[in-house]
Amino acid sequence: MEKTRFRLNICGVEIIVSGNADDTATQQIADTVRARMQTILNTAYAATVEKAAVITALNLCEELEEANRRTAALEEEIRALRENAEKAEAEPAAPARRIAEPVAPTGKKALRNPFRPDMGDQTGLVSFFLKEAEAETEEEEI
Repeated sequence: MEKTRFRLNICGVEIIVSGNADDTATQQIADTVRARMQTILNTAYAATVEKAAVITALNLCEELEEANRRTAALEEEIRALRENAEKAEAEPAAPARRIAEPVAPTGKKALRNPFRPDMGDQTGLVSFFLKEAEAETEEEEI
């Protein structure tokens, strides 16, 4: 990519920028700087273009430093995850445990509640309606 030259006007200051960036990217960057400076000029007391430029530069540097800290933290987290993965690959796998299926008191196979794995095995599903066989036995008892 060849070097290009751009003429920009940011808050009344004419500058010529040269570099390898394309026109669209350069205009987007200039628009961002222009918008940030205009915000400072509109809100700061007795702000000049020079002061707005310095404050904008300080704000952008602060954002860059914060992004660098986040990047370093993420890189550290990735490094720790890779180390843990390498340790897990190096260690032999633990033998699979077989869980015995409990038997309900009535001799029926117990049902596992898939929606509540923390509750373990259930001996049956709760119903507010009597099953036909249960209704007949309750009638006989009465």
